[in-house]
Amino acid sequence: MAQHFLLTAACRTLSLRAIYKAGEEKAYEQLKAIRWASSAGKPVCLRCACVRVYHIATRRRFKCAACYAQFSVTNGTIFHSRKMAFVDLLAAIALFVNVCSKVSVRAARNFSIPAA
Repeated sequence: MAQHFLLTAACRTLSLRAIYKAGEEKAYEQLKAIRWASSAGKPVCLRCACVRVYHIATRRRFKCAACYAQFSVTNGTIFHSRKMAFVDLLAAIALFVNVCSKVSVRAARNFSIPAA
């Protein structure tokens, strides 16, 4: 089984400057890689775990070929009800991973993310 992304060296070296400099599309691709790390960044249906999914490019959503459920990168996470740019979501993840817990709590308040 592959190691979780948040435990890897690549995650610990995420810098805010690099995230914002890379842009929205790169942040979206990075979030996909984090979300579905076990399948090498390829989406997996959240309802039936099917790997055959279609990409709805205009809405940045996916549709399962088996159960026809639609889902996005943020479904099933603490970010699912937030209307934030992917760059900001990735920056929030970087803040949580790269700093101590007290600062992470303050960062969660700044980004208006509920405590889990």
